[in-house]
Amino acid sequence: MRHLPARLLAAAAVVPVAVLASAAPAEAQDAPFAQPAQAAASWLVAQSDGTSWNGGDVSSSLDAVIALEAARVGGDQVQATLEWLNSNETLSPYVYPAVEGATEPALNAGAAGKVMYTVATAGGDPTNFAEIRLADEVTASQTANGTYGDGTAPSTAWAVLGLARTGTPAGPEAAAGLAAVQCPDGGFNFGDVDGGDDCVSDPDTTGLVASALATLGDDAAAPLTAAVEWLEAAQAEDGGFDNGFGENANSTAMAAQAFLATDRADAAERAVSFLLTLQFGCDSDAPGALMYTDPEDPEFGEASRLLATAQAIVPIAGQDLANLDATGIEAAAPGTGCESAGAGDESATDAAADEDEGSASWVPWAIGAAVVVLVALIVAFALQSRKRGAGASPAGDAAPAEEPKGDSGEASGDGESADGDGTDKQ
Repeated sequence: MRHLPARLLAAAAVVPVAVLASAAPAEAQDAPFAQPAQAAASWLVAQSDGTSWNGGDVSSSLDAVIALEAARVGGDQVQATLEWLNSNETLSPYVYPAVEGATEPALNAGAAGKVMYTVATAGGDPTNFAEIRLADEVTASQTANGTYGDGTAPSTAWAVLGLARTGTPAGPEAAAGLAAVQCPDGGFNFGDVDGGDDCVSDPDTTGLVASALATLGDDAAAPLTAAVEWLEAAQAEDGGFDNGFGENANSTAMAAQAFLATDRADAAERAVSFLLTLQFGCDSDAPGALMYTDPEDPEFGEASRLLATAQAIVPIAGQDLANLDATGIEAAAPGTGCESAGAGDESATDAAADEDEGSASWVPWAIGAAVVVLVALIVAFALQSRKRGAGASPAGDAAPAEEPKGDSGEASGDGESADGDGTDKQ
């Protein structure tokens, strides 16, 4: 063995390693959802009690229905929820909430507008729903400065969006009203009613109002441009939006749909990309859903998923509140695909395991074959060395008697050199 060249030892050592390396299992990786909006919508449908969400909360249920309309799946669920809402007993407390200190409930113009919007998008009649003449009530709630209801930006925005889907849409007075409550920097605040210097813009309200302004045409061009420019300036490098509590799905979703409504494609794409980083995959306990923030709040994380998912679906589906179209909505939700993916992963894992088992079964044979080859090389080396040595002896005998060792040593050296060259060639 001491004559075995180093190159042969190295080659022999590599064979088992290469064989074992080829038998190592491949790691399976989860693929992203091919249809993220539909996956999110499927999770959303699964959270329903059959008619509503959050134990009969009307606002949450409307958000969920709008999301399904945007994703164009879950039509049966949309119908079931609207049938549940089409009851004066169910809807009146939402549209006419009790107000502390007031003797009678007052119309919430934003709530009524949101109902109109949702019903009309599904193809229903928003002018007379649940025995309430929603369009007439909202129109009558317009104030002197053009806003609706309590005069806040969100109430006015939903009133405008709802009326936009009726035969009597809001006019230039509504554009003037929204301009009157616009913050000096161009954004909007959820509670401000005068647009003064103390007005602090937030992306959620600004995104909602931008879509409402987009339905008002040229009359709203100036406030709309200012609102979108504020949103663009507020967008983080990763595409997300922060409403004061960290970058989150809801703020980003409302801004993203506004970008889509105003053809800000680059900003919209960045925002949607951020939203997709918040979507749970198949290896989670809520596949398809979106988390409000990453990481989730340990106390309120699960509770915030419903609204985060519902609002995020709209821009992820490529839709916006100004132009949302539910045409061709499918009756059922297609599912997240995680069950079939899981089965596929299991099959792939089983196949990989079978392959590994098969590979492992021939590892000993491969190692044995390598050893046989190695032994054969050693035997060949020994035989060639002996043959060379035998051929050198007669030449030594024919040499003068006083130089036998010298001739023998020279022949031996030639033999070793020849064997060495031969071994290298092999």
